Amino acid sequence: MNHKPIITKTYEVEAIKHLQLKTFSGDIELIGHDENTIKVEVYATVRSLFTFFLIKDPLLTFDYDAQDLTMNVVDDTLFIYNKPNYLNIYNWFNFQKTSFRVFLPANIHSNTKTYGGKIVLKKLEGNHSFSTWGGNILLEQTLGNIGGSTMGGNVDVLKCQGNVEASTMGGNIFLAGNNADIKIDTKGGNIYVQNNEGTIHCSSWGGNIDAFNVSGGFECNTAGGNINLKNVNGNIGASTKGGNIRAEVNGISQYAWFDTAGGNIKVALPLEQSLDLEASASRVRLPPLQNFSGYQTKQSIRGKLNGGGANVTIKTLAGNITIYNADFANDTFKPNTPSKPADNPKTEAPPKFTEKKTPEQFQERPINTAKPYTESKPFSDTENAVHWKPNYNIYFNVVFCLLVGYAVTCVIFFTVATSKLPFDFSDVYQDTFYLTLMSSLAAMAAIYVFLNFVESRIPPIDLVKFMPLMGCALLFGNLFHSALSSHNEAGSLWAFDMPAAIYFYFVLPVIISWSYLFYWLKTRSITRKISEQEYQLLNLEKLKSKAQLDALEARINPHFLYNSLNSIAGLIHDKPDKAEEMTIQLSKLFRYTTGRTEESFHTFADELEIIKAYLTIEEVRFGHRLTYTIECDESILDEKIPRFLLQPLVENAIKHGISKIASDGLIKVNITVQEGNILIKIHDNGPDFGESFGGGFGLRSIKEKLKIVYGDKATIDIKNQPEKAVIILIIK
Repeated sequence: MNHKPIITKTYEVEAIKHLQLKTFSGDIELIGHDENTIKVEVYATVRSLFTFFLIKDPLLTFDYDAQDLTMNVVDDTLFIYNKPNYLNIYNWFNFQKTSFRVFLPANIHSNTKTYGGKIVLKKLEGNHSFSTWGGNILLEQTLGNIGGSTMGGNVDVLKCQGNVEASTMGGNIFLAGNNADIKIDTKGGNIYVQNNEGTIHCSSWGGNIDAFNVSGGFECNTAGGNINLKNVNGNIGASTKGGNIRAEVNGISQYAWFDTAGGNIKVALPLEQSLDLEASASRVRLPPLQNFSGYQTKQSIRGKLNGGGANVTIKTLAGNITIYNADFANDTFKPNTPSKPADNPKTEAPPKFTEKKTPEQFQERPINTAKPYTESKPFSDTENAVHWKPNYNIYFNVVFCLLVGYAVTCVIFFTVATSKLPFDFSDVYQDTFYLTLMSSLAAMAAIYVFLNFVESRIPPIDLVKFMPLMGCALLFGNLFHSALSSHNEAGSLWAFDMPAAIYFYFVLPVIISWSYLFYWLKTRSITRKISEQEYQLLNLEKLKSKAQLDALEARINPHFLYNSLNSIAGLIHDKPDKAEEMTIQLSKLFRYTTGRTEESFHTFADELEIIKAYLTIEEVRFGHRLTYTIECDESILDEKIPRFLLQPLVENAIKHGISKIASDGLIKVNITVQEGNILIKIHDNGPDFGESFGGGFGLRSIKEKLKIVYGDKATIDIKNQPEKAVIILIIK
């Protein structure tokens, strides 16, 4: 749209709330503005058969006979529709492209669709949906709810807020500078994320995923690409079916999981944080862990770090896992910093994707053009490096190789001696011990080299592993038998003119090593199945716990709403001003509750905000009969607790305490830290608790939440002396 519009129309927005725009092949650009009008600009270009569709000419007037164009207002919706008139012979030789640029006020919602053009949404609020079959998508500085798809173009989301949902069948996706809840999907392209806050869910069928400077929540999966994360915080998830995962995690809120079916995982974790750590792979490497309780092997680790906390699960079915401390990650972890791929300079406007400049705050982002991760050696040059012994039990392998070697030798020699086969091993009987010993040692050496230096560099297919191992066994068999011949000429394998003996001892190291590899693969497969079952059981237990928490919360909210609406109903006739104020406070309270994410946990600060809003509502209801105080140790305001853990207790204090006395009602909420543990005390000066108190839903729900989340590390007591209070102790 770098030429003048051929049609310009302006609509007053007194009764218009929605925009419906559909064009056959043109571009669509929606821009928010502060005026109380809708301004529509129409652009048109044409390509002719006589120029082989190579030259694009702008039109000076709109041909209504060749193109159907309607713009009218029906009820509260502005409809804009354009398509070619196929009965007009002009369209048989010419291809016209009709594009629209629309300036919208903030309160207008839209639905747009084009079959071949690009879509741009800038500085918009409200709800907007879009669709294009092949063009690019640009979302910039939007608010509200934005969602749509493109069949094959790229998607750029820059400096947006609110909720964004976008998908593309094959293009790349680039996110930068957003503070929003974003869900994106591409069927074949790459995903680049940088400098984002909020919750991001992204997926790709085969592309790579690169992200850095991300906080809030980030979950991603790809069917076959690599995942590279740097400087991520919050709740983190990464899964790939065939690629590698590299991640640097600076802080974990509640959980982090990394999962790959066949690749390697290298992750920097904040090991000074309290974590529930679980990892399983062909080999797990990690530095010394302080304050760790649990079990640890060369293939897996599971336990609590620093007393336990956020859940971290790392799993690969065929690769290796390397874990190191995020404190020294900057010296050792050099991921490929994502940068937006260059736009195609031949791409046509509008919107002007080819000439679009990245915002200033993104222009200085570092770009690493080197091949990602190839030079990263997190243990080699670091003081905290740990030199792990290989996944190789020397004692077991000695016994295994010797038993297999001598068992095969005995079977072969016994068979030859008792049969009429034309083989004569009589000259080497006396050297059988030494030759079999050398073959077993050669097989041990081949197994060691293969498992530690070769196995991780070949495809994760079991049958493929036998051929490289055979090469190692033949090499070491030759070396060991040659070493034997230099010390004992009579015992040399090559000293005998007996082809059968030479062939047998030549392949014996291969037979031994293949036997060990077969045993090792079967054992690992069984271990993986057990680990997989444990992992699934753990996930099922988590889902069960979350479902229980959601059910409890879902029952608390209607319970509270019922009481509040009854209070408002009692004030409507006698005190309408207070009823109005109470309704406003109720709306504010439910913005805290229903406007949040689906997480089952939030901070003490969030819970106290809910309590303040609730008590403000009850203050309107009770007037001078109620006063309250809330005190909390500032050091734990950011601590996570289950949602609606304390609000039902305050509600009970109102219902069973303050409502029973005529005046001077007092509620005190006091949260302190004592000897590292959290002590919560909720007091009211109403009548003492009765013997039957504690059977109501509110208190039962609190007990169930504490049991689900903390197990035996949290207690709840109901006391009348020395003062009436409900006391919760959370043991850290």
